[in-house]
Amino acid sequence: MWPWVLLVVGALLVGAGIALDVLVRDLAEKTIAREVGSALEVPAGTEVRASIGGGPFIVQALSGGFERVDVGVPGYVLGPLTGDLEIVAHDVPFDLAAPTRELTGRYAVSQEALSVAAPELTGARIDGVSIEGGEVVASGEISVFGASLGLGLGLTPSAVEGDLAFDPTSIRIGEETLTAEQLRGNPFFGGFADALLQQRRICVADSLPAALTLDALAVEGTSLVATLGAADTAIGGDGFRQRGACA
Repeated sequence: MWPWVLLVVGALLVGAGIALDVLVRDLAEKTIAREVGSALEVPAGTEVRASIGGGPFIVQALSGGFERVDVGVPGYVLGPLTGDLEIVAHDVPFDLAAPTRELTGRYAVSQEALSVAAPELTGARIDGVSIEGGEVVASGEISVFGASLGLGLGLTPSAVEGDLAFDPTSIRIGEETLTAEQLRGNPFFGGFADALLQQRRICVADSLPAALTLDALAVEGTSLVATLGAADTAIGGDGFRQRGACA
């Protein structure tokens, strides 16, 4: 009879341990989500989600930190853009005021959401923005000697000195598609080259924690994706709470 009693008691203890692990994990995830949401100045009503990975929570907590924490912020506003932000943190200390070894971020903006940034991408009135291949294409009209022609400006995105940068790499005028080099050499449209082929930049440093840097910007599928990073910064520290600055 005693072995059965011990088995039942053992099962109850295991169940209690699992329940306790779930409870304290949930509390810690909510604390981290609240800390990140506050640092990013996420508007009230936006749900910030945090998930603690790795082994059992209590074992990780006793070691002083967590192996991995994932944080999701939907509809995050970055400069003129609105997209979904995902942050992955590795080796997060239990004390959020202590440095986290590594933070990486992925900020994805759909092509539909890119339309609000069209004036900053082209400096002209634009009717729509789409993603074609590796380019962000801003479409509108241009007046040439009193006639209106369809204009499509293909922009290749990149990260330059912490800014979102867009370099014109193809131009669609009417039915004709030209590379930047072809536009400069075209006797009819060459006069528009300097105005159309300027690199456009959007500074977002003042919308991000000072500790986060913009590492890359590229097209992925039908989204514009920015990659962010930071090392040895505390989620609950000044570097994550203070905003960067635009030049």
